[in-house]
Amino acid sequence: MRLIKIIALACLIFLLAAGCAGVTPPPASLSQDWGEQKTFDYHGLKINYYEKGQGPPVLLLHGFAACAYTWRFIGPPLAADQRVITMDLKGFGLSDKPDDGHYAMADQAEMVADFIRRQDLHDLVIMGHSMGGGVTLMTYLKLRETDPGGIKKLVLIDSAGYPQKMPWFIWMAKVPGLSTALSKLLPPRFAAALVLKKCYYDKDKVTEEQIDTYAYYGSLPGAAAAVSQTAKQIVPKDQEIEALIAQYKTIKVPVLVIWGKEDEVVPLKVGLNFKRDLPDSQLVVIPHCGHIPLEEEPLATRQAIGEFLKK
Repeated sequence: MRLIKIIALACLIFLLAAGCAGVTPPPASLSQDWGEQKTFDYHGLKINYYEKGQGPPVLLLHGFAACAYTWRFIGPPLAADQRVITMDLKGFGLSDKPDDGHYAMADQAEMVADFIRRQDLHDLVIMGHSMGGGVTLMTYLKLRETDPGGIKKLVLIDSAGYPQKMPWFIWMAKVPGLSTALSKLLPPRFAAALVLKKCYYDKDKVTEEQIDTYAYYGSLPGAAAAVSQTAKQIVPKDQEIEALIAQYKTIKVPVLVIWGKEDEVVPLKVGLNFKRDLPDSQLVVIPHCGHIPLEEEPLATRQAIGEFLKK
């Protein structure tokens, strides 16, 4: 038993050492393909976004603890025929990270809805991944009363939206003080690699560039606190989630639901629930793929989106 503990400790030290390399900013060229970098003032907060292309507008919303980088394989090709807007949600990427306690999906949706109104976007397609999918749904429901024709289609990729068991990294982030302590103890690269490999089916597809990039954004001032606040508020209260689910059947715009078949973060049964409850929806299941199809299987994801937009 003592030998096993020594071996386990040695392995942990090795893993920590492997992730101890300093976090360097991603090269400036990394975001060039995403379009022009801009900011949106939301009640005094600077919300970062990128804009590229001309044509019907498409808004891309990332998932929990991610940023605009997650759309790097999807946004630029879409910009050949669309006006693509890729946003860093409040608290993530290069957007401001206030310690104001307003990090629920409903708070993010209110911010996104304000952005859409002030940008005067019409015939809009909103695409959301994971937590961003929940924000997408809430944004549509907020806007349909005031601008019923403003949003014409939705794309949900491994989206939040039903009660489920939370993955370990969200539970850890929710524990008071634990996420801050871990952000100081665990090297950012080590933590980024752990989460990415949980989200991928084929662990070998996780690249050093991904680990470096997510580690950098996760190490920015205020990022750990924003992740913790988001984790604490990511699950709506029971009555709120029940009311939200009841409204799914009233969504009349076409919805494309894309899912990684082997998703261990938001399981496929959630995607099947969306297909059941959304009246005008289609489900595309990508085999041998985990929670982030837009990064793990970008070609299949782009193909599904392209066919959906052409209809």
